[in-house]
Amino acid sequence: MADGNLVPVAELADAIFEFVKDSVGKRMIKPSDATKTMIQKYGDRCTKDTCKEAIRQLTDSGRLIYGYLGGSSSLQIPPTGGAET
Repeated sequence: MADGNLVPVAELADAIFEFVKDSVGKRMIKPSDATKTMIQKYGDRCTKDTCKEAIRQLTDSGRLIYGYLGGSSSLQIPPTGGAET
């Protein structure tokens, strides 16, 4: 497949961010879950490598962070503000 047919990484990053945001409080999203969902959404226009790059951009920019619970990593929106009581 030609790279010109792939979903732009920035668009994919936005879609992954929205997927994680919509899942807050419902379930933890593993990177592999996000990848599988984006491949289902975009079909042949999305690859594991483009998803990996989009997740890297999201974590490098601070829009998403990795959280760890019970030995499993998940994508999370970083906490905002000060300490909650």
